[in-house]
Formats: sequence, structure tokens, C-alpha cells
Amino acid sequence: MELTHKDLYEYQIVTDNILFVDGVSRTGKAMLNNILLGFDNISSIQFINAMEQLMPMYIHGKLDKNAFSAFLRLYFNENFYNYQLSRNINFRYDDLTSIHRTKNPTEFYKNLAKQDGDAIIDELKSENTLFQFQTHDLLTHYSSFLELGIHAQVIELFRHPADTIHSWYSRGWGKRFDNVDPRSATTLFQYKGHAIPHYVIGHEEKYIQLNEMEKCAFMHNLLVRKSIYEYNKLAESEKKKILILRYEDLLVQPEKEIDKMSDFLKIDKTSHIIKSMQDARVPRIIDESKRSVKINDIQALVNDEIMNDVLELANDYENNFYQLRMY
Repeated sequence: MELTHKDLYEYQIVTDNILFVDGVSRTGKAMLNNILLGFDNISSIQFINAMEQLMPMYIHGKLDKNAFSAFLRLYFNENFYNYQLSRNINFRYDDLTSIHRTKNPTEFYKNLAKQDGDAIIDELKSENTLFQFQTHDLLTHYSSFLELGIHAQVIELFRHPADTIHSWYSRGWGKRFDNVDPRSATTLFQYKGHAIPHYVIGHEEKYIQLNEMEKCAFMHNLLVRKSIYEYNKLAESEKKKILILRYEDLLVQPEKEIDKMSDFLKIDKTSHIIKSMQDARVPRIIDESKRSVKINDIQALVNDEIMNDVLELANDYENNFYQLRMY
């Protein structure tokens, strides 16, 4: 597209050291974020809600590419600049994004003495801090993200379908969109008087007829299948920027997965990895008997079509891991 004088200027992002810890909701991303704090030169845990909330608007034609790209580039640059000055930093001890989870919180206090100016930009360009952001469902529309030309690495986490669906239901995701819960922080669309999540656009009539558990299973299955589709159509060069992990492996054998992440990110783990693993509560033992109970709970509340889809995904996950390439 030829640029005109009315187009927004799209800044160059001052650093390409961006890592998205991604997956659908309730797949263990917070656990993974905590573990990453045990690596060298990794930022405190951050969210990028603006990108997640605007991406559906862009995908569905409510926001044009130039506006979205220009905004994100401004957003990233401001975020990185402020981080170097310890602005907008979370000092609350118990929060996931707290600086007190990092290996050296005193560095953030030292940053308070820095002066505004170009020296901060020079720092960002010369230092190798890897900025980690927790994201949701990025892989489900990854081709749209790539259109923006923003360079990033991704660690993608998958979890057993039965565990994820059951967790969604327990968290109320089968009704929170219907009730327009202001804490859902999810972009919703209007359809015949119903508020619907952008995940189900194209399946609106079916979605609004479902009960709470059916909605959880239906949304989950759509998102997982979209993630698999988006990954499989990537060029090999783009696949190399994505590390795919299983929640269960990270839970049971974290040391092995940590080595994979170290190799993928080309950064070393530090002595802080011990505390990071403790904060993430790994390793843990998986009680397989609980999964059978969850499957029975799901089956009691969903129709046969949805249950068959859940079982098909579960079988594929257990036996083939969705035919996804392991690192």
C-alpha cells in the first residue's frame, strides 16, 4: 500500500528483545513466567493488555493495520523506556508482576536515580534485557500479528484439554462474557442482543444456544484448533522463533524444559532458578485420577457432538501432541 501524508508514522521499536509467553487461558503461563525469572537478563513479568484487546478489532476490520502498528510501536517504546527508569513498576510483594520476584529487585531502586534522556535509548539498544510479556491466544491469530512486522520470540504452552476446560468452567468463563463482566478484560462483539467473545465469530448462532460448560469446551476447542492451524502454516523460519512446551512436562520435569528454554533463548539460567522454581511450585506430581473426574464432569454437562470433539482433542494430545514439532 502506498503511503500518503495522512498515514501514521510507524516508529522502529528500540529493541527486538521481546518474548511472549503465550497460550490459551489456564494453561500455566504464570508458572512459566515465574520460572523464566531464573534466567539471566530477563525482565520482570509484564502484561500487554492493549495489544490483546486491540488485536480482535484489527482482525475483524474495526481497526486498520497502520493505526494498530503505529500504536503498538509507540506502546512498546514507551514501555521499554519507562522500565529503564523504574516507572510504572509493580512494587507489591505478592503480585505476579512484582519486582520482588526478580533475582535483583535493588536494580529497580537504582534506576530511580537515572536521568531522562537519550542515554536511556542508548541503554536499550546496547543492553540485552529480554522483555517478557504474558499473552493470551496470540498463536490463534499469529499470521495477523506477523503482518505488523514486530520481531519477537514466543514460548507457547499447551495443557491437556480436559484440565483446561474444567478450569475454565470453574473460573466462570461459560457465563462471564454473557454477563459482560468488566474484569474479563476481553474484547466482546454484539450479536442479536448478546455479548460474544471474538473467538466465536463465525459460530455465533451455535454459541448462544450452549450452556456454560458447553461454551467453555466449544471456545477452548476452537482456540486450540486455530493455534495448531496457525502454527502449521508458518514458514520454517517463523517456526524457529516459537518454542512449544507442554504444561505437564514443565510441571513434572522442569529441569529438562528449562534446558530447552535456555537453548532456545540463548541465555543462561542463574542461581535464582532455584527460587523461581519454588515460586512456580515445580516439580509437582500429577494426579491422573483427578482428570478422569474432570472428564466425567464435562461429559455430564455437554452434548454428544462437543464431547466427541473434546475426546478427539484429548486423544490427539495424549498420543501425538497434536502432531506439533517438539523443540
